[in-house]
Formats: sequence, C-alpha cells, structure tokens
Amino acid sequence: METRDYLHMLCERQGPSGFERPVAEIAAEAIKPFVDKVEIDNLGNLIATKKSRKKNARKMLIAAHLDEIGLIVTGHEDGFLSFGQIGGVDTRMLPGRDLIIMTKTPMVGVVCAMPPHVLSHEDMEKAIPMEDLRIDVGLSQKEAVKKIPIGTPIAFRTEGFNLGEDLYVSKTLDDRACFVSLILAAKLLKGKSLPWDVVFVGSTCEETGGAGAAVATFAEAPLACAAIDVTHGITPDMQSEAQGFELGKGPSLSVGPNISRIVGKQMEKVAKDNGIPYHIEVQPGRTGTDAWAMQIVKEGVATGLIGLPLKYMHTPVETVSIKDIEYCAQLVAAYAQDPGEELLSC
Repeated sequence: METRDYLHMLCERQGPSGFERPVAEIAAEAIKPFVDKVEIDNLGNLIATKKSRKKNARKMLIAAHLDEIGLIVTGHEDGFLSFGQIGGVDTRMLPGRDLIIMTKTPMVGVVCAMPPHVLSHEDMEKAIPMEDLRIDVGLSQKEAVKKIPIGTPIAFRTEGFNLGEDLYVSKTLDDRACFVSLILAAKLLKGKSLPWDVVFVGSTCEETGGAGAAVATFAEAPLACAAIDVTHGITPDMQSEAQGFELGKGPSLSVGPNISRIVGKQMEKVAKDNGIPYHIEVQPGRTGTDAWAMQIVKEGVATGLIGLPLKYMHTPVETVSIKDIEYCAQLVAAYAQDPGEELLSC
C-alpha cells in the first residue's frame, strides 16, 4: 500500500476520543505485517512491538494518537439533537456541516444553519454558541429519542482527496497521518537489527488529555519515548512565519521543558546524518501533545516530540504533505536504529 492508501483507510473511519477501538483494529491490521506483536490494551491503545535481537533489550516507545475531535449528543428537542464537544471543536465551522451520528447503524445529520438572507448584520459577524446549535436528523421527537440515545458520539463526514501533486486533505489527519508515518517507519525497519525493542503506539484520548499514551507508557516502561503529532503549517492569515512551518520541507523537532535534550539532540543528529530535512520548534511550556503525559510516567521518561506540519487544524479539511509524512517515517526509523550511546548507557 502507498501512503495515500493508508491515509484513506484510517482517516475516513469515525473514532472520537473514547470511541477509537474500530480505528485501532484497522490500524492493527495495517501495521501487523511489519512488527512482531500487536495487541489492543484495556484503554483501546494499539500496541505494536518490533523486537530487538538483543536479549533483555530496553524499549523505545513512540505514540501517534488515533482519536479525533467530535461531538456527543446531550439531548433532543422536537426531533433535533443538542450536543457538546469532544476535544477542541471550533464552533465557527459547524453551521451547515454534515455529520455521522455513530448509532449502531450510522446515520447522517446536518448542523442547522440560518440562511444569510434572514440574519441581521450583527448576527452575521459572530459565531453561534455551541449550546444554541442543533443537529437535524430528519426524525420526529419520538423517533430521535428512540434511535439516538443521549451519549451517542458524532464525527465529521468527509472523504479525503488530493490537493495539487503533494498535498492530501481530510478530517482527522490530526493525528492519523502521524500513525501512517509509524506504519511506514515499521516497514522501513523490517529485517533490520535494532539496539532496542521499538513499541509503536496508536494512543487514545489525546484530544481529551492524553490518558491513553500515559497508560501505554506506564505498561511498557520504556527507556525513552516520543510523541509524533501535528504542528501548525503556514497559512496566508498567519501574522508571522514563526507561527508555523512550510509544508513539504520536513518535520519539526521540539526543544523546551517537555523535551529531554538527550533525545532531542540525537533526533537532530540522525536527521542530519541521513539527509532528512527538519525544523527546530521552540516549545516554552506545555506542548499539548502525548509527550506531556508520557514524560512524567513512573520515575520519568526521556521524551522527544516530532511535529508534522498541518494546515487548518481541527477542521474537516486538515491538509498535510505526503513528503512530510514520509520524512517523519524516515526520521523515526533512523532514530530507532541509532538512539546514541549516551542514552543506551543510562
């Protein structure tokens, strides 16, 4: 399978935080040919391990989250659904959006939108609060209550597509595009002799706090870990280039208090040694990724963070570069083979 095939397979599935297991099962089948062991843990994390040939080898763990932002049904009103958010949903892009209602037999719904002809100038200039929005599912009140229970998750409805020669557009590229990088990295490592076991994790609940990655890191007790997650790609409305990175020019490597220098510097070294383009991203505080939760598991774990540039984050039209996904895979594979003597001697 090619990179776009993996993206299509993973990104068009529905799996908001806490409801990711169907996505994990598909991801498990995709990575299974390239690793020695695959399992799904109690929290729904996909754990895929590539074993070292060394006896009693230590572990490296790298996580890309499989969950996506979404919505959840909170009530019924004349057949329409009220809802809350799962993760950081941007209310501005909800009116007029089509959705998948994740009932046993999935249903389609649309977020109600007033036509501009009947809006006041003042109303046209502001976003409608989420508590005032409703979802139309084409049902009576009695049918809606019966068919769509409170607590039913909701995901965005979209199909991925190519944009130009190198870009790909879809929902939930945050962060399934990064898990595709892990599949490609595992493929690059097939048949290689490794200095440690490499544990690829498709983590859960990152969008709601990082519980999945913390649990997986606790269970696996790695010597070092890393998160691979999206970072901001440059768009025309950015005030400065310092806010993002150009797509197609390689991943970012973070530096800051959430990042172990022993991991970050070695990742930078292997990128240089292997001719992999990269950027340095300064993270002066909380990174908002799985790396934040993983770093403080047990007695603390040396942690790194790789960023995949992405435009239009937390929308159904997230956009990434195929080149960048493959650069990330090359970087993960290179680091897995060369973690550095300083770390291995710890």
